[in-house]
Amino acid sequence: MTRHAGRPPSVRRAVLRAAQVAIAGAILWFAADRLAEEWDRVRPLAADLTPDWAGVVGSAGVVFATYALLVQSWRVLLSAWGDRLPFGVAVCIWSVSNLGRYVPGKLWSIGAMGVLAQRAGVSPVAATGSAVIGTLVNLAASLIVVCVAGQGVVEALFPHLAGWSGALPVAGVLGAILVPLVVPLATGLFARLTGRSAPTRRLPFRTLGVVVVANVASWLGYGLAFRWLCEALTPSAGGDPLAYVAVFAGSYLAGYLALVVPGGLGVREVFLVAGLTGLHLADAPTATLLAVASRLWLTVLELAPGLAFLAVGAARPLSRPAPDANA
Repeated sequence: MTRHAGRPPSVRRAVLRAAQVAIAGAILWFAADRLAEEWDRVRPLAADLTPDWAGVVGSAGVVFATYALLVQSWRVLLSAWGDRLPFGVAVCIWSVSNLGRYVPGKLWSIGAMGVLAQRAGVSPVAATGSAVIGTLVNLAASLIVVCVAGQGVVEALFPHLAGWSGALPVAGVLGAILVPLVVPLATGLFARLTGRSAPTRRLPFRTLGVVVVANVASWLGYGLAFRWLCEALTPSAGGDPLAYVAVFAGSYLAGYLALVVPGGLGVREVFLVAGLTGLHLADAPTATLLAVASRLWLTVLELAPGLAFLAVGAARPLSRPAPDANA
């Protein structure tokens, strides 16, 4: 009886996994087909590419500064539970858990952050709660940025909604105000959907407000770094900096919400090309080149810190020593 009772859940998991693989494959095929249409026209541009490496390095520096801001916002969340982590340890945990973004499901990074934080001495509630809330606030902040800075994106990509685009900045500001109130509700919903325990302690409004502002600032940093990268690769790149911020944040959000696709591969690039061309920031071949280059650039910047910490064994001290059996 026990043996047969255990089979249905495993069958359901197998079916769910197969469905995820099928959906991911379909999305990747669609994205690759869209990008391949422009590739013949991209090749000459790629062959003549002469990057301004100082600009590329500078854009990477802005991204790393943005990472530091996000790490500090996570430490602020931890402090609301009365836990503390040295900044260096927090950077290590944040960087290593970031590797989970490239595993289908997107939840691995949240789980890894919670586990590593517990090993570093953080309480289970603070470790899990801060990881979940930090992710939800980051996604909400990206949507706020798109609403405030992306009026032109909506008008370009969805002309039939142009009459409503003026309401986006208002919606973004209201969203920024409401996020600290909505996050506790969203945390409970997240817990029910994922089977994880939700933090029971309500965080101070001020703490959540600080974290929201830090995450909004981080998306501004990402977008400006992307614009700097585009200028370093194609001297003709230019235009409203906020347009680049909106395009980058919107494409990243779309890639993240494609949960079954590791790192939002393909999804993010399709949205990036659509945004750049729709706002006349680049023609289709140049936009495709920038989307591919941005993928390589961001992948290196996301993976390099975590892999470096793993390579030097910096994550090992985070593990608590095994208890003495004779104690």
